[in-house]
Amino acid sequence: MTSLILPTAYLGGCIAAMSIFSHVYRRAKNAKTIEPWFPENQEKEQYIALLNSEPETSEEQLKAALLRRAMEAMRRYSIINQEQAALVELMRTGHITDDIWHDFKASQDETVLEIKEVIEEGNTYAEGWGTSVFKTASQLVRSENQKEEFKKV
Repeated sequence: MTSLILPTAYLGGCIAAMSIFSHVYRRAKNAKTIEPWFPENQEKEQYIALLNSEPETSEEQLKAALLRRAMEAMRRYSIINQEQAALVELMRTGHITDDIWHDFKASQDETVLEIKEVIEEGNTYAEGWGTSVFKTASQLVRSENQKEEFKKV
């Protein structure tokens, strides 16, 4: 009887140690942070800083900052649209992992949310201005892209 106590205790200790290790390892593995697809949105930060500035900023300056924020949202949205087809194909063929796809989807959701926020902010200045700011931003982004292409030539 006493000869079975020691091996049973040893086996129980090994099972307990492996269970604890497995639990800690799975928690660490699942605690991955989502890496941002884009760097920090400086235009958004500048707009928020202008909104919260102590001497009140003029409405024209706020609209200009919101337009720059919309331009950045348009740039990001166009990049996401361009990269989505390639990433879907790479995901389908198994060349990228689920982590990259989840990072991409999180950035896509973040960009769509940013667009909605800009529309809501624009509508606070004038009804319907939220959607027209994106038309203007799209034209400005297209103009900047054409200027860059012209400089390359």
